[in-house]
Amino acid sequence: MRGLRAAFSLFYSELVMKYFILTNNSQAVEEFGVTHDVRHIDGKLIDVLLAARDLINEGAILLNHPLYGSVKPNETPFRSLLLQQGKSASGDAPAMPDPESVRLIGNAVSVFEKFTGKKEVTDPRLLEDFMVVDLSLLRSAVESADL
Repeated sequence: MRGLRAAFSLFYSELVMKYFILTNNSQAVEEFGVTHDVRHIDGKLIDVLLAARDLINEGAILLNHPLYGSVKPNETPFRSLLLQQGKSASGDAPAMPDPESVRLIGNAVSVFEKFTGKKEVTDPRLLEDFMVVDLSLLRSAVESADL
């Protein structure tokens, strides 16, 4: 029975860990860094979007919407995205970019660029609140991905 549980546990962890988190939110790194593959971006929201775009062009698949939660890019400096590393049909070649992921991340970058020039948030209390909002949305995305 122990062997079966160990095998199931290994299978389950491989199944659950099929994605990674890309974020510039230090609270997300603190909460998920031990249990998930978290890739921290030391930068602004646009840096997360551009890093995601690069990964998507290399075959990663976007698992949550980059403009989720009805929070406009100029309203928050934090973003956390779930991505799955894509695999080619043969498994030995780089994956082709997922068209829907390319479209979503491209639209998100365009929307962000429309809002450039807006006043940047610098109040530490507001920054903390925005981290909490992003973390809450990330928790929801992770719960859905782990089902």
